[in-house]
Amino acid sequence: MRLNIKKAIVMAGIATMAVSGTIYAADNNEPATLDAEEVEYDMASGLASAKGNVVMTKGNATVTGNYAEYNSKTQEGKVRGNVVATKEDMRVTADLVTTDGPDHMIAVGSVNGTKADKHFMGPKVEYFQKDEYVLIPSGGSITSADGTFRADLIRGFMKEDHIVGNGNAYMVSPKNNMEAGGDQVDYWGKEKGKAIITGNAWAVQDNNTLKSKKLTVYLADDGKTSVK
Repeated sequence: MRLNIKKAIVMAGIATMAVSGTIYAADNNEPATLDAEEVEYDMASGLASAKGNVVMTKGNATVTGNYAEYNSKTQEGKVRGNVVATKEDMRVTADLVTTDGPDHMIAVGSVNGTKADKHFMGPKVEYFQKDEYVLIPSGGSITSADGTFRADLIRGFMKEDHIVGNGNAYMVSPKNNMEAGGDQVDYWGKEKGKAIITGNAWAVQDNNTLKSKKLTVYLADDGKTSVK
């Protein structure tokens, strides 16, 4: 049996497409809605699709796009075309967002996102809800209060304020008047406040340059930096 609904608001199962999983996870008891110009749901296959001005909500999470589909049996879904997704302190825009389960989101195409005080960008970004872990596998950047980090591959552990960049890794900290780079940058924020740079490592502060196989940069809250 298929349902084809024009200008509808559909509750529960269909609307869980992206807002009930990945970064938009919400309490399953919260009401879910799907609003679109056209919605189709195949009860046999569990596949739902929506076209035209798609707006999905569940709790305080919202996802909008031009087209969306979700399979309730496989938990696989996607939202395509001018995608904007928000929940609490996280916001992501992209050309395409897919999910293959309740904990894993992949955003592709001019991805631009924020999570708390972090801003991340790249052609592709993966997010793992349970661990608050961001993977930027094809080059990109993460910006925090300490500065901006760029690399060919970036792993961001949001809970620990820990960012690792591999390949052409680079960081710049305006408040510390410092920039540094190397094959890898391993940054720890919060109380640790340091960046470990390895492989062709270099750092510049106040026109003073240091080079080594490994450098450790200590970032103080008062803007003072020391390098070892």
